[in-house]
Amino acid sequence: MVHMTRNSSSQTERPGRRQQLRRRRIRGFVFVAVCVIGLWVLVSMLRSSLRNPAWVTGFMLMGSLWFLVAYNLRKRLAFLPRLGTSAAWMQAHICVAFVSIAIFVAHAGFGIPNGSFERLLATLYVIVAGSGVYGLYITRTVPKKLTALNHEVIFEQIPLLRRRLVERARQLIRESARSTDVLARFYVNRLIHFLERPRSLAWQVSPSPRRSRQLVLEIQGLDRYLSESDRQTSRQLAQIVRDKEDLDYHRAMQGRLKVWLFMHVGLTYGLMLTAMLHGVMAHSFGGGLR
Repeated sequence: MVHMTRNSSSQTERPGRRQQLRRRRIRGFVFVAVCVIGLWVLVSMLRSSLRNPAWVTGFMLMGSLWFLVAYNLRKRLAFLPRLGTSAAWMQAHICVAFVSIAIFVAHAGFGIPNGSFERLLATLYVIVAGSGVYGLYITRTVPKKLTALNHEVIFEQIPLLRRRLVERARQLIRESARSTDVLARFYVNRLIHFLERPRSLAWQVSPSPRRSRQLVLEIQGLDRYLSESDRQTSRQLAQIVRDKEDLDYHRAMQGRLKVWLFMHVGLTYGLMLTAMLHGVMAHSFGGGLR
């Protein structure tokens, strides 16, 4: 039987690890601040000399987008250590992403663009940037939530583990039916829907252990109708309910990360193609290609 229990005390990071992360974040904040200040000075100088900063900020924005896309390519080339560690690339990705927001504001302003194509491009960027901020949040919070479970689960193995729990529960019910039908009736009336059916979309969006806890309490309340041997079976059923809750929680949290990553990467490539077309059109109609 798959045995998964919640850790009673949350795992804490080592002090050295926390200090290293703190220094890394401070360096990232300083980098972003310096870049934003430098961008503001550059745009101010261009405007004071009666030059249009849109060309410069446009190239800077395109360059930052290419760098952000390069991180996904770096993950595919993890076997090349000379390209730098994945953690360093991730930190650089986050910093450049925040700088690109400042570049976008300097390039497009705060107002709504006039042309329909420009509005499409701005909308795509806002969605990609927003999904990036959301991804930064869930990649920091979801792993911590999963460490509260004292068992690591591979996402692709969750359906198999679920089937094993159902098979184990059915076996226990068949064995208990030889002496009493209390657990069998409870399984049919209360447990079968929880164990053998997937959780609703609303639950996956906002997981809550309330139902599993209620079922465990109801199983424990059956002890007064059971013999000692059947009580052992009921405790195993209660553990199966907890294990199923943990699997569903892993499914919801890991699925959230996978869906976000798929959408973020896909939208990023769409943004890149749209931005490249925008650059060609800007040069063509603005005289840059003449």
